[in-house]
Amino acid sequence: MYSQYAGTIDEAIKGICKNYTYSELFEIVALCNVLRCNIRSVYPRIDFHDSMAILDNVFTPIAPNVANCNISILWSNCLNEQDNRMHNNGTWNPNHFVPLLSPSALNEFDNTSQTRPPAVVSY
Repeated sequence: MYSQYAGTIDEAIKGICKNYTYSELFEIVALCNVLRCNIRSVYPRIDFHDSMAILDNVFTPIAPNVANCNISILWSNCLNEQDNRMHNNGTWNPNHFVPLLSPSALNEFDNTSQTRPPAVVSY
């Protein structure tokens, strides 16, 4: 279903099996099927061009799976934009993604706990 955007499954499996590599689109597509959730992938409009539009998209489980929740993630980088560009030949590149939490989710958490989680948590 998503192979035209993410490449062949054989290439993806070989890439996933390498130590110290980052997750890419194929892992997100697989994750929405494993978790049976819609995953909203938010890609920042930094150095954005038309071919990157697939990264700023909602991915849904393949039928017959039905999504039972929604997750939003933001592609990010540990470095600030200027340092990231310096290390990547002048372009910005993400090296991880973080979950995005809605304000209502934060309020629900506050009502059940004394500690407030950060709005964005990096894994």
